[in-house]
Formats: sequence, C-alpha cells, structure tokens
Amino acid sequence: MIPSLLVLGAGPLQIPALHEARALGIRSVALDANPAAVGLALCDAPHVADILNPDKVEAIAREERVNGIMTLCTDAPVRTVAEVGERMGLTALTPKAAARATDKRLMRQAFADAGAPSPETRTVETLSEAKVTAEAFGYPVALKIGCSSGSRGVYRVDRGDAMAAAYESCRSYQKEGALLLEEWVDGGEVSVEGYCTDTAHAIVAITDKFLFPGRSPVEAGHCQPSHFEPHIQEQIREAVHAGLAALGLTWCAFHAEVKVSPAKGARLIEIGARLGGDRISTHLTPLSTGVNLVRVAVLLALGERPEAFPILDRGACVRYFDLKRSGVLKHLSGLRRLYGIPGAEIIYPASERDGLLREGFIIGEVRSSLDRYGHVLYSGSTREEAIHRCQAATSMLQFEFEDGDCRNGDGLAVMETLPRRLEKVP
Repeated sequence: MIPSLLVLGAGPLQIPALHEARALGIRSVALDANPAAVGLALCDAPHVADILNPDKVEAIAREERVNGIMTLCTDAPVRTVAEVGERMGLTALTPKAAARATDKRLMRQAFADAGAPSPETRTVETLSEAKVTAEAFGYPVALKIGCSSGSRGVYRVDRGDAMAAAYESCRSYQKEGALLLEEWVDGGEVSVEGYCTDTAHAIVAITDKFLFPGRSPVEAGHCQPSHFEPHIQEQIREAVHAGLAALGLTWCAFHAEVKVSPAKGARLIEIGARLGGDRISTHLTPLSTGVNLVRVAVLLALGERPEAFPILDRGACVRYFDLKRSGVLKHLSGLRRLYGIPGAEIIYPASERDGLLREGFIIGEVRSSLDRYGHVLYSGSTREEAIHRCQAATSMLQFEFEDGDCRNGDGLAVMETLPRRLEKVP
C-alpha cells in the first residue's frame, strides 16, 4: 500500500517536501489556507484550510488516511503537527516539545532548567521593565517577541535612549504578553542543521551566518562548511545536543542558531523543530555534504529512522543583495552574466513577499527576512571558492534607482551602466 503524507503549508518553503514525496513514490496531501498556494497544484490531494486549526487538519488527515504529518521550513504549523500527530497516533514530536520549540519564552526557561548554555534572559511586560532590566544587564541588549521566525521582531538595543523605539517596534509584532530581553552575545553566529529520532540526535552541518548591518539581525547570507576551528565546532555541537535534550525534541528535523562568544563559548539562541529556510537545508546542505535533509524529514514523518552521514566536503554559499539604501527601482542589468560564473545554482531576483524585481519595485529597509529582495547561490570545491563566486556575482549586477543612483548588488556605486532595461531571467 502506498503511504500518504500530509504536508502543512503549500507555499514555496514546503515545495521541496512535495517533490521529495513524489520522488519516493509517496502520496502527498497538501493543506494551505491560500487557494493560490503553488504547492496545491503539485500534490496528489490538495485541500484549502487553516493549517493552524488542529480540528480541521485532523478531519482532513483522517479523511485522507494519512500515515504521516509534517511541515518543512516553517515554525507556524509545528504545534499543529504535534497535536494532530498525537491524536492520531502518528510519528511526530510531542505537543509539549512543540510548544517549547515555537515559543522563545518557554524555550529559554527549558534551557535554563536543564543548564543548556544560552544568554541570560528576562521577560518584560512594559517599557519601564525593559529599561530597568537592560540597565541591569548592561547595553547592548537584545529585545524580541516571544514567537517569531525570520528575524521578525528582533532588535539590538545599544543605548537607553533607543529602548523606547525598539520596544514600540516589538509591540507592533506582538501586541500583548511578555517580550524577551536578553544579554547581547558578541561573536560569530552559526546555524546547525540535523534531525532527531526517538533515540538519538544527529548533526549534519554547521553553517556560518552573515548579517545585514543595523538594529535588526537579519541574515545577509550563509555558507557551508563553517570556518570555525574543530574544537569550537565541538563546543557548538555540545551546546546543540544539550538544547535538544532540554526541549525534548524527537521525530523531527531541526535548525539551531548559536552564537560563539570569545568569552563564554557557544550560546544557544534558539532551536526550531523544522528545517532551516534561506536555502540552507534544501540547497546548501546537500551541495556541501551530500545529505538530503528534505528526504530525512519526510522519512521521519513516516516513522522511519534514517541514518544520514556527510559524504561530500565541498562549499556552498547563498548571498542576499544589499543595496544599502531604500528607493524605487528603475533598471536592473547584468543577470544573464551571472550564469557564466561556475557553480551557479540559483539566481533569484525577487522578494518572497513582493515578487519579481521590476521597474517600480520599492526597495526598503531590511528589518526581517521578508524585506530582502533577491539572492544568488553558488557551490564550489571549497567554502572560499563558493563565497568568492557569490561576491563576483553580486558585484556584476547593476541596480538603477529612479533618482539616477546606480549601485551593484553589494551597494557600491556604479559609474557606468549596462543597457537600460530590466532583464528577464533566462
């Protein structure tokens, strides 16, 4: 009998799971509240419904007689996966673990209770509490909302007179309930990709992270393998294993974020009970290690215990465009030339929220992952080669604004432009 797999969400982040199910001969059932979600046309059994409503999801799951339930690179449905999985006796993480993995307040408490290394944190309900706590910690501090992903609602606050604006911005994302205020951890930042069964945790890759400048720590790029020395990578692994145990994660892929403090060592920022976005798990990891984490996630949802070991030692890098200004786009040139650089894997001149870069596209401040407006992804024999190819590609692009200012994809001024037209990706 062909197994059936229910995938919660049918947007771009879930499409790799639907493709993988097809490749494995698994019947796919996709559910999304948006009837235009592209994945609904790619699965075997599409349904339009609220992925955050366990009762509706359970009804569809029973109707379709599914053998497994999952989401791929999205936090929002993780609790639904756990709740419906428990009700139906499917293989999934527990509702308690799902709650800890999707609410940073519960996550921080779990880390503290288990002694897993993480920044000192307090919850704050008011601006005055935030100011008092920040003074006690000492600036800079991090202020963030309880439930989020993609760097939404996360702010670095450097001075007391900047707290009011940061607090107001945080409250625009979370109107009620406690916010988190944390000591700021200086040092490099990495993500860690892997998976959990009911008996073990497996770490597949450590990914270096590059950030946009500014008060919101939004990722400007990622690279595998990590540049950190082996003994530092071992510290990172130990911290992640401690965090996974503290959260009680089982039967899921995971994406952990860790900062490496020169003074305090590896510190857990968060652990998500799903694969990482930004092409990290779906593209960088298989290109650099040979491990198909999407396939691992699908098999876990069906109750299998896969063993996935790195078989490659190559480099892969994704780099987001950074024009270092806001404005209205008039012309974009140079896209076709990027395919001439060896190792070209993805050229993506678009925003996930606002669509293709075109004349009249409004480029704004990057305050979350949804504000980014395109990226390139290249592989190489080493991490240095992959990074160099991404840098070469972004420098070859030329963006002209309506006010006549012309810059490349790294934000540097360009004196001469290519033919003035918006190119179509071949």
